Amino acid sequence: METCASAGFNQVYFQIRGTADAYYRSTLEPWAAPLSGKLGKDPGWDPLGVAVKAAHERKLELHAWINVATAWKGKLPPGKSTPAHILRAHPGWRMVYKDGRPMPYADAYIFVSPANPEFKKHIQAVVAEIASFYAVDGVHFDYIRYPAPDTSYDKVSNRLYWKAKKKDPRLTRAKWQREELTGLVLKLKEKVKEVRPAAVVSAAVTGVYQDRWEWGEVVKGFSDFHQDSHGWAKAGAVDVLVPMIYWKPTRPPGGKSDYRTLVEDFSSLLETVEVLSGINVEAGGFKVLEDEIQIAREHNFPGVVLFAYAALKQRGWFEKLEQGVFKDPALPREPKKVAFKP
Repeated sequence: METCASAGFNQVYFQIRGTADAYYRSTLEPWAAPLSGKLGKDPGWDPLGVAVKAAHERKLELHAWINVATAWKGKLPPGKSTPAHILRAHPGWRMVYKDGRPMPYADAYIFVSPANPEFKKHIQAVVAEIASFYAVDGVHFDYIRYPAPDTSYDKVSNRLYWKAKKKDPRLTRAKWQREELTGLVLKLKEKVKEVRPAAVVSAAVTGVYQDRWEWGEVVKGFSDFHQDSHGWAKAGAVDVLVPMIYWKPTRPPGGKSDYRTLVEDFSSLLETVEVLSGINVEAGGFKVLEDEIQIAREHNFPGVVLFAYAALKQRGWFEKLEQGVFKDPALPREPKKVAFKP
């Protein structure tokens, strides 16, 4: 927190939920295993509590960053814990492929179905717990998507889709999934605002919304993950959108996954929602990072989000930012004068 404040940042996204586990005191999900070596074991301290205090002492905003739909990572399923991990308590929530196979336990993320009504209730309770018990300035949603186009063929999703299709025979599964995700984002925002009205609700979204430029072979949020980020902006589902534009500018401009082109695409939403350009620190050298920050400024983005702290620290770039493009520190957000519901 001291490093970030000294380098001119005004907020930190602090990850507290990666795989349906907790880096904070929770009654709903178990303590994360990396804290103590065992899932569910109290580490004897509260990372989120420490982070909030450290951030606020340095006039930094602290946004609680949670992975929404990722539930586990590893070749073995989660062990016993109190509370029980959701994949032990609710194995039917696990994502299922079109051929009927559940996502296998592996070194990659295992997702749960975001359309499952019971999971929706659970994740809403999770964000309400965080916003109720911690003085966070925002809640940031990551991995709020499907893992691939042909997923979520679990029994509950199948039943819900066919029920919806009976009402609208033209309804495609992809459209239904996009609508389910948008509805979930709206509900999560509502839940945060119920208990902490001034908290900022943000979401990290895929850097390519749709391939409007016919680049080919690029991952598109709208069709590959059923993530309608532009639709979320227009529906007021988030206060802040953070497109992960993780590629560097091409020469000449307009090449495949060109950073500038994608910034221009998301800049069309600036009158509807606050957009912060998500930048991959490891996309290139420091000059590339500087160029990307300047491009975002040229397109009137109110700010940028740099991913991630470790890479900046390892490369010694905090000092360079402080002496260069962040010489004038980011201004603190004007707090909204709203009543807080305990």
